[in-house]
Amino acid sequence: MVEIVEKSTENREVIITEVFPAHILIDKRKGEHIQTVGEHCCNVARYTRETLMPLGLPSTGELAGLIHDAGKFCRAFSEYIYHAVRGEPVRRGSVNHTFAGVRLLLERYFDPAGDPYHNMTCEILAFAVGSHHGQFDCIDPDGKDGFLHRLEKEGISYPESKENFLFLCADTQKLDKLFEQSVEEIKQAVAICKTAAKSTEELLFVLSLLSRSVLSALIDADRRDTAEFMHAMDFPQPPRDMRPVWQKSLMRVEKKLLEFGNEKPIDQARRVISDQCRAFAKREGGVYRLWVPTGSGKTLAGLRAALAFAAGHDSTRLFFVIPLLGVLEQNAKVIREYLQDDSLILEHHSNVLRIKNDRDELDENELLCENWRSPVVITTLVQFLNTLFDGGTSSIRRMNALAGSVIILDEVQSVPRRMLSLFNLALNFLSKVCGATVILCSATQPCLEEVRHPVSLAANPDLVPYDPALWQPFLRTEIIDRCKPDGYTVGELADFALEELDRFGSVLIICNKKEQARALYQELHTADAKVFHLSTAMCMAHRIDTMKQINALLSDKARVICVATQLVEAGVDFSFGCVMRACAGMDNIIQAAGRCNRHGEVGCICPVYIINFQGEKLGFLREIGESQTATAELLSSFAKDWEAFDGSLQSERSIRYYYRRLFDAMPRQAQDYSVSELGSSLYEMLSHNSVFRAKGQNAVFHTICQAFRSAGDSFQVFDQENTDVLVPYGEGKTLIEELGSERARYDLYYRKELLEQSKPYCAALFQYQLRQLEEGHGLEPLCGDAILSVLPEFYNTHTGIDFSGGNQSFWEA
Repeated sequence: MVEIVEKSTENREVIITEVFPAHILIDKRKGEHIQTVGEHCCNVARYTRETLMPLGLPSTGELAGLIHDAGKFCRAFSEYIYHAVRGEPVRRGSVNHTFAGVRLLLERYFDPAGDPYHNMTCEILAFAVGSHHGQFDCIDPDGKDGFLHRLEKEGISYPESKENFLFLCADTQKLDKLFEQSVEEIKQAVAICKTAAKSTEELLFVLSLLSRSVLSALIDADRRDTAEFMHAMDFPQPPRDMRPVWQKSLMRVEKKLLEFGNEKPIDQARRVISDQCRAFAKREGGVYRLWVPTGSGKTLAGLRAALAFAAGHDSTRLFFVIPLLGVLEQNAKVIREYLQDDSLILEHHSNVLRIKNDRDELDENELLCENWRSPVVITTLVQFLNTLFDGGTSSIRRMNALAGSVIILDEVQSVPRRMLSLFNLALNFLSKVCGATVILCSATQPCLEEVRHPVSLAANPDLVPYDPALWQPFLRTEIIDRCKPDGYTVGELADFALEELDRFGSVLIICNKKEQARALYQELHTADAKVFHLSTAMCMAHRIDTMKQINALLSDKARVICVATQLVEAGVDFSFGCVMRACAGMDNIIQAAGRCNRHGEVGCICPVYIINFQGEKLGFLREIGESQTATAELLSSFAKDWEAFDGSLQSERSIRYYYRRLFDAMPRQAQDYSVSELGSSLYEMLSHNSVFRAKGQNAVFHTICQAFRSAGDSFQVFDQENTDVLVPYGEGKTLIEELGSERARYDLYYRKELLEQSKPYCAALFQYQLRQLEEGHGLEPLCGDAILSVLPEFYNTHTGIDFSGGNQSFWEA
């Protein structure tokens, strides 16, 4: 260590007798390597600047990156990190290092009576800097001011950190210049944000997404530089100009498409749809719809549209967002086959890692989380929505990757209705502010443009305009209402299924609940047929293997019965002779019909029966009950005047009628994601935040007043939070053993490699199911407790996770 004597900005002597470390790497052969806080901050500033360039916020990014770790320029943090790397006892996060940068910004640039844009810029920067290890509430549920708390907090070594930061990293002249440039950038960004909002309230919500984007870029830059130092490598980045990649990929796809036949009417219709999607390249960016029937080749048509648009507009990357894992794997296989370059593709669909959010300390497992930097990302609806709204830093980190991209949202009707306000405004933000182009795909398009906070669709939004003649070749089924006043018993449904099996040779039964599917499977599993079960209690690899068996048997005209939950109703390439769907939304029923006589091979119109279970209790599945009511209204109106619906329950008129009844029946704020325990909603928390602000006594008004932490902590895509667990199916057994090894515990890259391989062997559990397994001693922690695995006796070879611990004998004959 070298002693340096210099003059400070206040003209007093500063004696620096140590290097302030941001990170320390211990190498057994080469000894101790130190990355100073100054080096780290400069690297993060450069990376954040680059990331925010497409949003027109380069100086904003540079300033946030430069100042984010100002609190590490103190002796207390140096001692903390030296103790930690040498294995000496320290309390994680015991030295606060995120408040100092917030205080420096607020002290220097915030003035309650000053220019509103100066204050807004200061607040956005302060929020990002203060949240890079976990968000905070600008105004919390008790009305307390998060900015004021960071201004007044004692015991954070602020004077020392500030002095050393200004001397060693960036002086006030540099900060002031960057800040003035940032103010101008924010002014321009706000002007664009106004085009994505139709009210002051919506504008505040959009500004919360802008703030999250700045934070996302900062988190990604911080984690990237940390990982590069800790592993002595530069992370590969995609080329700046992606057009050659997209053009080459498009040529491959179109060459393979020429191999398809064009003799049958259904083949001709698919080609017309594909060609119309190809013409999308000539359009401008925005939010569009791909509304085509089931079985019309939507996956390939969407891929062609996305590549053509990306090649013509220099898009950064392509996202394929798919609601269900079984469909994701199926579509991913198609995309890989047609792109013919696996190096382009990332599949991201599980969060088996449990990240500890200490809010002032980095969990090393976070360095293993996906940041969506691959050119083509195939992910789930859950991961996409988490990226936009979840409070975890690993989710927030990914958001910046969406800028300038093409996003294909498949089966968009799967978005939970209680969050449509958030979803629609996020799409408006992505398309108008971030330069993303969004394609909403579905055979049952919801009228998102007609709700209280509507999505802003592009002019002439349909890639394929509705044409009854074009849809005609795809009408291969008839939806028939066979519900009974009191519902069917499990035995009665089993008898009905066996009758239809004799008529059509194969039957698919889709239930609303796992318990129904298990009970019906147990009733049918000894039938004179091959009987299968499919549900999310099975890991993806297990489901894929089961689907392959089913399709092989269907191709051989074998007698097959499959009892499943709704995971098979949208996008799965099944073709049964008869389908039975437990009463739900008409969108669910039409999607289920797409699994029947899919290619017209039966030679007649096949039945899709709407059935109901006796004594069905939906519990947490409230939205299904609401959907059943809207479906009943459509069925009643259709029975009275079927011509008004073009003679089909699957027509555009029928679908729009169903959604209008569904949305009209919802209370005024039912789509705002209500959080009853806080007396507010996520939409309110992320816009004006009036409920929390009304409790506060502080006179200072902040434009950025949102309750980011409360909203993020409250958000979950489904009504119950779920956790991914690793199961002992197939290769999962070996992976569990390896993740429990000493090498996986200490070798971060080996752990990352194993986690990548583990994705197909994960299943999601609700919290009550997790507790049930824990109480039954059915779980084993791995890598500390970062990963949970299911013990072999709790996984059934037919139905997946078995909470009884029956050692795979639960359904044996």
